[in-house]
This record gives sequence, structure tokens and C-alpha cells, in this order.
Amino acid sequence: MKRVVKLILVDKDDKYLMLYRSAHPSFPNDPDLPGGTLEDNEEPTHALIRELSEETGITLRIQTLERLCESSAYDKGYIYYLYRANLNNHPGVSISWEHSRYEWLPLSDFIAKTHTAADKYMHMVYDFLSRNGSLPAS
Repeated sequence: MKRVVKLILVDKDDKYLMLYRSAHPSFPNDPDLPGGTLEDNEEPTHALIRELSEETGITLRIQTLERLCESSAYDKGYIYYLYRANLNNHPGVSISWEHSRYEWLPLSDFIAKTHTAADKYMHMVYDFLSRNGSLPAS
């Protein structure tokens, strides 16, 4: 089963990082979160730290990650992991070729973008945030 991990990243001003895919074969220009596919025998947190650095240039410690949910209900053959991290600053973002742009959004706009995304992973994010009304306090 393929495993995918993504991160909800919140800055010091309670803004949420939203990436937008480049020429992805299935989801061009679609909203996305930092993260990606786990390599063989890779732990979700290690994959997330690696992917975050590759896609945004942001470096975090594993201890800053909070696991929010895990689900295989959204796409057959996939396990989706969702984490969150709060930042004490507003970091610069250096996006990779995988994404064409990014923006920091208030929670309501962030939730709206997850709802309109084509990627089933983002539907899980939307459902999680809708069920909880927001992100739980860290």
C-alpha cells in the first residue's frame, strides 16, 4: 500500500501554508500541502521532514510535529497521514519545481481551498478540519 504524509504548517500569525502544484499529471495547479510519498521502511515523520525541506526549504525538528490523523478511506491502495506544526516565526519559503507558487492563508480560506481541491488527500484534510471546526490547540 502506498503511504503519503502531508503537513499543515501554521506560522506565528496563525496563517496556514498552501502550496500550488506545478504541472502535476493529475492535479495541475491544485492546492497542496508540503509532504509526499514515503520511501520503503521510512517513518512518516522522517519523510515529512525530508519532503518539507525539499519542497519549501523549511527545516523542522521531528519533535515539533503533531500527528492529527491517518486514513485509508479516501483512496484505495493509499494510507494518508496528516501532521501539523506551529512555527514561532514567518519563514521564507523556497518552493521546488513541484510547486508553482504558495501563499499563507487565514484558516477559513485554507479550509475553503482544501474543499475545492481535486486531490483526495485534500478531501481528507477538509473533512478533518470541518469535523473539528479548526485545528486542535497544540
